Amino acid sequence: MLRVLRVDLSYFFRTKWLIATLVALNLSDMLVVGLIYSHMMSFDYFVFFAPGVVVSAMFAAALDVGRRVYLGLTEGVTQYYLSLPISLNALTWAHLLSAGFGGTIYGGIILAFALVAVPQLASPAILLFIPLMFVLSMGLSGITAVLNLFSKGGDRYWVFAEGVQTALLGLSTVFYPIQTMQAVLPSPVVGVVQVNPLSQAVDALREAAVSSPALTLGVGLQVGATSVLLMLVGAVGYRHVFAKVREDGKVS
Repeated sequence: MLRVLRVDLSYFFRTKWLIATLVALNLSDMLVVGLIYSHMMSFDYFVFFAPGVVVSAMFAAALDVGRRVYLGLTEGVTQYYLSLPISLNALTWAHLLSAGFGGTIYGGIILAFALVAVPQLASPAILLFIPLMFVLSMGLSGITAVLNLFSKGGDRYWVFAEGVQTALLGLSTVFYPIQTMQAVLPSPVVGVVQVNPLSQAVDALREAAVSSPALTLGVGLQVGATSVLLMLVGAVGYRHVFAKVREDGKVS
C-alpha cells in the first residue's frame, strides 16, 4: 500500500517544470487579478482573493489523483496493481492518501507565497488549517472517485471533471463574498454555495487570518465533517470501481 502511495504521489511531482508552471499560473492569478480588482472595489480584494487561490490550487492537486486513476484504469496500470498482493481497501486508501498529501503539499506551496504577499494571513491559526487541508484534499478526491464510477470508458471522464470543477469553483466563495452572491442569486443556489466544500475551506482560511490564536471550533468541525463525508463516498466509489475491474478486467 505504501509503495503504491509513493508511486502515485511521485507522478504529480515528477515533472518539475510542470509544477513550476502551475505555481507561476496560480501566483499570476493571485497578483494580477487580486491587485487589479482591489482598485475596482470598495474592499481589499487582494486580501480576500489570496485564500481563494490557495484553495483552488489544493482542489486542482486533489483532482489530479482522479485523473491518474482514470488513466490507470484505461492503460492497464490499475489492472497490474490488482494482480499484486494488495487488497481493494488498501489500493483505495493509497489513492485517497495520495490526494491528501498532494493537495496539502501543493496547496502549502501556494499558501507560503500567499503568506508573504498577505501578511494578515500569518496567524497561529494557519497551523491548524494545514491538517484541514489534508483531510479536505482526501475528501475532494472522493469527488473524482464518483466521476470514475460513472464515466467508465471513453472521454466522458474529462467532460465530467471539467464540468464539476467549473461548477464547484463558480458556486463558491472563492471569487465572490457571500453577501454579493446573496444579492444576485436565488436563495436555493446560495444554500448550495454555503455547503460547497470549497466555500467552507476558503472561509476557514479567511477565518484563520482574523482568529487568534486558533480557528473557531465550529468552522473546523464543519470543514472536517464535510471532508470526511466526501472521503467515505470516495472510498466506496473507488472500491466499487476496482472490484468491477478485478472481476471484468476492464472498465465497462
